[in-house]
Amino acid sequence: MLPCLNKNSLKLLAGTADERYDQSPEYFRRTHFPQVMHRYNGSQLIAEVTEDELLGELKETDTSGNRVYLVFGSTGSGKSELLRWLKDKWVAEVSDRPVIRISRTELNPQTLIKKCLETLNLSLDVCIDEDRWGILLKKPITLVNQMVWTTLAEAMESDEEIVPTALLLRPVIEQNIIDFTSQVKRGKIKNPLEVMHREQFETLLANTTLHIPLEYAAFRQNLSRQLDHFLFEGQDIGTLFKQMSLQIKSRGIRPLLLIDDLVQSVNIYATSILDQLITLEEGSWDVVIGLTPGAVQDTEKGFSLTQRIQNLDTINDRVKKLWLSDESGKDFFNLDRKQVVPYIANYLTQLKATQGFNCSLKCPHYKQCSGILPEESDKDSNLNYLGVQLLPFNSHMLRRTYDAIPIGKGKLRYMILNSKEILRFFLKGKKHVSRVIPLIRREMFAEHEDMFIKTLSEWYASEDAIQMIISEPLLKHFGYSENQISIKLNKIAAGNTREELPLQIEYKNENNAVFNEKEVVRDWVEGKEVNDELLLPVRSGVAALVHDVIKGVHMNRSFTSRTSSVIQWNEVVNRTRYPIKLDKNDEFSINVNRSYVGIQITNFQTMKYSEKLNTFQKISNEYETSKWIYQAENVRKIWFESLELALGLKLPVFVHGMRNWAQQARIYSESSWTSDAKGKSPFNKELMSLLDECYSDWYLLRENFYETPDDDVLANEEFDLWLLSLVPSKTLESFTIGSLTLKEFLSNLKESYSGYLELLHQSFRQSIEKRLTMIPFLMGSCKSEWIKLADQICTFNEKIFLRQQDLVNYTLLEQQLEQPELVIQFNRLFALNNEVDQLSKQFDQALMEVVDFLIECGMQATYEEVGVEIVDDGKFSLSELEKKKRKILTNVQQVSNLKNCLALTPRTLVKYLLNLQVQLEILKPIKELKLKMIACVELLMEGSQIESELNSVIDEWQSIDFYELRELVERKLQLEQIKINLLEVIRNDLDYEDVGNIYQLLERINHNSQIRPSIKRHIRLLIENGYSTLPPVQGKRLLEEIKEKFPNLFEVVEIRLVVGNDK
Repeated sequence: MLPCLNKNSLKLLAGTADERYDQSPEYFRRTHFPQVMHRYNGSQLIAEVTEDELLGELKETDTSGNRVYLVFGSTGSGKSELLRWLKDKWVAEVSDRPVIRISRTELNPQTLIKKCLETLNLSLDVCIDEDRWGILLKKPITLVNQMVWTTLAEAMESDEEIVPTALLLRPVIEQNIIDFTSQVKRGKIKNPLEVMHREQFETLLANTTLHIPLEYAAFRQNLSRQLDHFLFEGQDIGTLFKQMSLQIKSRGIRPLLLIDDLVQSVNIYATSILDQLITLEEGSWDVVIGLTPGAVQDTEKGFSLTQRIQNLDTINDRVKKLWLSDESGKDFFNLDRKQVVPYIANYLTQLKATQGFNCSLKCPHYKQCSGILPEESDKDSNLNYLGVQLLPFNSHMLRRTYDAIPIGKGKLRYMILNSKEILRFFLKGKKHVSRVIPLIRREMFAEHEDMFIKTLSEWYASEDAIQMIISEPLLKHFGYSENQISIKLNKIAAGNTREELPLQIEYKNENNAVFNEKEVVRDWVEGKEVNDELLLPVRSGVAALVHDVIKGVHMNRSFTSRTSSVIQWNEVVNRTRYPIKLDKNDEFSINVNRSYVGIQITNFQTMKYSEKLNTFQKISNEYETSKWIYQAENVRKIWFESLELALGLKLPVFVHGMRNWAQQARIYSESSWTSDAKGKSPFNKELMSLLDECYSDWYLLRENFYETPDDDVLANEEFDLWLLSLVPSKTLESFTIGSLTLKEFLSNLKESYSGYLELLHQSFRQSIEKRLTMIPFLMGSCKSEWIKLADQICTFNEKIFLRQQDLVNYTLLEQQLEQPELVIQFNRLFALNNEVDQLSKQFDQALMEVVDFLIECGMQATYEEVGVEIVDDGKFSLSELEKKKRKILTNVQQVSNLKNCLALTPRTLVKYLLNLQVQLEILKPIKELKLKMIACVELLMEGSQIESELNSVIDEWQSIDFYELRELVERKLQLEQIKINLLEVIRNDLDYEDVGNIYQLLERINHNSQIRPSIKRHIRLLIENGYSTLPPVQGKRLLEEIKEKFPNLFEVVEIRLVVGNDK
């Protein structure tokens, strides 16, 4: 393709400074790119330091002590380039001061000491045997065994302690040494040697039952000393370096020490050497050290040293930190996107010059090479010379190569390495184009079936081109017969600069490889087999586009101002709610074919509004875009029909019916008579708000302007019956209303409404029972509207099952029954009725106590509860109640009087008197009063008013002295007993067995001729009165004669001698 480039010339494109210098020092100088470093104070940039400024500072000798320059930079940032250039310039310009450079390839730490001794012509009392480093690499396990056994022998007293401890520790130390020597053999050291980490030591102690009397710090120090003894005959590198520093200081020498990479070059002793060098007063070294951020932080000592380095700004006059890149390696300070063209142009010029060619009009191939150039726009027409110089690249291709370098990779090195691979591809032909595609950023998309033509167009095109023409010479070089090819271009990325690349979403997978979503989509568009899961950004982007256009998942009226809907399709297929299928033809899906539009639509859902607008403008006229929208409308229609089929209703009818039904339910759910069931009401604010929003989805035309529903909408009762009989189908699970699926929503609504209806029926029964008590009042009110209310109460009382309209009508009835006038009058009547009821109870209580008193008095009385009937012929009035009240008050007073009268009566005594079985004249009055009193009580029980009669009875009863009456009765009874006894004795004495009573006895005595008249008289008096008084003169004779005639008489008769009138 180009006579100035061949396979051998590519060897000059070396990735490291030392390789280029080995090719030719002059080649290195011509291809060297000036380095720029940043210097910070904390996080603030205070200076940009060029390599010439650094060299100038190093040439100055008016400073005592060490001067240390720490050059930080991630891999490939140019640390070795800088140090190689410093040495080259130093040798040429500062011949009186020695320079020592330790490159990254010199991995033997003994090299540092040996180079210093030889270059500075110094001698130390130590023999450095470089073969020992080789032994360490070849026999690491043998040396570890010697080190461990020797260290433990010094620390422990017996084999019983040494052997188990060695067997425990040795495998860990061996693995650490082997890992390190493996890095050395590979020529790349990422982690410096640590014979044993503290964490490893502590883990071993925690996981064993052995008693190991060792301290980590002392054990590690002894192990390191054993390694020093092996490499440096018992001395450590820090001590040797200190001895050299003292000698050069005493001899007035100020050498320059260049260490390419602290960890890589002096691996084992990186932290020790750095610690020595930043001890400023102990030498006269000028030191430039390359340091990779974080490389010495893996060990406890290294971390401590790193913390110390971070605080070295307090002595920054002799210790300076310079940065070639930021700590993460994302930003590099020595090569930016604007400099990449002259950077590579310089390389290509030197590369072609080594083959004897110079890109100018003098070159015989200049015209031929000019024909290879792709056609540029008018603004680039004056750059033809530069274009020939850059062949087979052009400026756009170089900038894309720069953009393709992964974050964290050094721009200087990888621009050379990637350019070398691209040149090798051009030399070999188009066969292995897939190998170099990742090396060049592809923010353009060329529409061509040939992969190579497509790729070539994307490489060479300018950032704002819409068409690319590939020249005939370029086509012929790669075996094409066409004269030229014109390719349509589309831009994928949003802009030209590297800063806009985040539009191509990248992240790292488990293997730390960068994953670019748009690159995966591009591979799919270009016909490659791609895992369907990785094409989610395409499906999500298409779903976002069609959703923005038609809102297909929203089940609402089309072409309104509503931006969302309450009822939505919610079934997710391949992580989107739209059924999107890639490269297929399905009439029930949105089909996405392989095309440029598929790349543009990638992650459309994550774009900002302005980005979405720009993207849509680019693809709005594409057939694919129109097809997606049409298919989305068809899918929405299918969803809509399936929803209506599952509901058994037209969706507008369902929405209107549900909302009106709920509004009707709010009428009674907020009524006072349903307060007991209010906690179970499903008609809360959230539901009503949801249904209002759902209603607006279908009937809101613009703000506060609703469309009138059609005539075929459901009546409230019809929706009520529809809901109670509904069995939600599985189809409804694919739709949501609010935060629930439509099936869950309707099932929950049905369940809660059914339970609420049961509670409403209970509340209704309680309320109607209460209202039944108002019927007499309403009927007696003489107001026709109130009488109608009574009729309605009776009508509702007869209902067994209530429909929603019944509940609404009953609520309206409740509202009428709560009219202020009606309530005031009923409450007044109800209060009076309660008062009458309380008086009636008081009367019953007093009457019951009266009956109890009567029973205690021995009267046969029974109690029957009187009560007061409010209802009289189904109605009553206020006057009737007041009349009843007055009547009951009078009866209560009478009963109270009677109760008080009986309470003061000696009821036990009265009972005794009334229960006597003898007929005494003196008891007749109280027995008559007893009958009157019982009669009065019975009349009171009947509700009669007997005020005067009862008062008369009470007065008579209270006038009786029952205690005096008892005495009289007792006397009468005693006299009667005496008579009975006399009757028995006299009958026996006279042998009158046939005499039945005292009158017959007196009659027989009166006719007995054997008894003198005087005796008869005294016997008769004795029998009749219970005593007889004998005359004083004849008394003795009469007494003797009585004893003779009646010998047993004085067994029952007492003879007393009395004086005066006492009988």
